[in-house]
Amino acid sequence: MNPTPPLISIVIPVYNAERFIEKAIESICNQSYKNIEIIVIDDGSIDESLQIIKSIRDDRIRIISRENRGLIASLNEGINLSRGSYIARMDADDISSPIRIEQQVKYFEHHIDCGVLFTGLEYIDENGNIIRKKVSDKTREIEPVEFLFGCPLCHPTAMFNMNKLTKDDLIYDPKFDKVEDFELWTRLSKTTGISLLNEVLFQYRIHSESITSKNRKNQRESAVEAIYKNLCDVKNKKIKNKLRLIYNNHQDQGGIFKTGWVLILLFFKLKGINIKFSRFVYAQKSYGILKRKLKLSPVKSLRSDLNSSSSK
Repeated sequence: MNPTPPLISIVIPVYNAERFIEKAIESICNQSYKNIEIIVIDDGSIDESLQIIKSIRDDRIRIISRENRGLIASLNEGINLSRGSYIARMDADDISSPIRIEQQVKYFEHHIDCGVLFTGLEYIDENGNIIRKKVSDKTREIEPVEFLFGCPLCHPTAMFNMNKLTKDDLIYDPKFDKVEDFELWTRLSKTTGISLLNEVLFQYRIHSESITSKNRKNQRESAVEAIYKNLCDVKNKKIKNKLRLIYNNHQDQGGIFKTGWVLILLFFKLKGINIKFSRFVYAQKSYGILKRKLKLSPVKSLRSDLNSSSSK
């Protein structure tokens, strides 16, 4: 007799997602892995989201509906309510592959030291058309030093191994609003392994409500604060300013000579900043920045991709 497979909790925060919520939940209900609980937190939606959620007939769905408290409160509430051996994230406007949960559980079963696992993805527009893919060349562990250069991970693809982590480990920090996920990854990277599957198991939807530059400057500054708080053992204003320059380089900030000089200085200070930082990975990432600066490898903006896709 086969043992019962472990319970997987999937946390879905919802706020005014009537256009996409049905497909999002159905993609979880239709998973090949069946032993799941689906925790849907309706965060005070004022559209038809709650009615649509209630219309989906599946005994594995648990609905919590209350006044609006914001995304971070919803995420923390969902984590606290979870009963599974693993906890997966999902957003109300995205779509999971039918084998997403199964593949992530399989990886955890063969990599017991991994605490958090992410997947590759496809960006889709509001009509479900594929814009482009984002997938690693190989399944790999994430090196903490990678976070100095940006975030290589997609939040709603995350699955947490509760055999390695506690719910207290997963509390999203409200002081890092809009970058609560990045702050969590930098914090967890100090204590557990983080891995990325090289399989596209998720569709991440880009639409008019999700593309905004209103808070980007504040987001970038908060991300630097997260790096400084969680990954920098040396508390020094000059170091922080250098980290800020490197992190903001995917926004094309800083000239090539200044950027190159800062990258070299930090290379020699790297192990003093954080003993876990890999000089090899840092050098690879630094080369990528300088290559872009020299226009040998222009960065294609996601907004441009979306506009060209919409005009076809």
